[in-house]
Amino acid sequence: MHELQFLETHYGIMMTADIAAQLGRTLVAIRLAARQLGCSQEQNGPWTDEEKAIIHTHYADGRGIAYVSQLLPGRKRKTIFAMARELGVKSARNWQPYECQILTEYYPDIGVKVAEKLPGRTADAVKIKAMALGVKYRGKAEGEIRLVKWSDEEWRLLEKNLHLPYPELVMLFPHRSQDALEKAKARLKKRIAKR
Repeated sequence: MHELQFLETHYGIMMTADIAAQLGRTLVAIRLAARQLGCSQEQNGPWTDEEKAIIHTHYADGRGIAYVSQLLPGRKRKTIFAMARELGVKSARNWQPYECQILTEYYPDIGVKVAEKLPGRTADAVKIKAMALGVKYRGKAEGEIRLVKWSDEEWRLLEKNLHLPYPELVMLFPHRSQDALEKAKARLKKRIAKR
C-alpha cells in the first residue's frame, strides 16, 4: 500500500527510473502500476533500452500486441508497431509465405542460423515457427551422411515410375542419389508384394 501511495504522489514529478530505484522495482512495473492507478499519461518520450528489449523479446516471439502493451504501459499500439518496424523486429505471428518456405527449406540443415536469411527474425522466433510448422532440425556431424525421410509424394512418384531405369529415376529425383533410389525401390517392391 505504501508503494502505491508513493507512486501516486510522485509519478509524473520524479523521474520514473528514480521511482523504480526507490521502490526496488523495474521501470516496466512502475509504468504498469501507474497506468493501473490512472496516474500515467500517454508517453511520448524517447524509448528506453529496456522497452526496446521488450520488443526484441516479447514482440518477436509472437506473444501478441495485447501482452506487449501490458509490458509497455503508456505506449500506444501503433507506436509499439512503429518501434518494432524501426528495430527491424517482426512478430512470430505474422510470417509471410516466402519466409515459411525459407524456414522449411533451410531449418532442418542449419537450425536457427536460418534467421540470418530472414531479416527481422530472431533465433527464438525461428524456433517457435519451426515448431509450429513441424519442421525439425536434423543437423549433422562432420562427415556424417544425413538420411532424409521420403515424402508421400516421393513414394507415389517412385511407384508410378518403378519401371524406369536408374538414370531416368535420378532425373525425376534430383535430390536423391542412385543408392538412395535403389534402396527405396527395394523397400517399395516389398510393400507392394505385401498388399
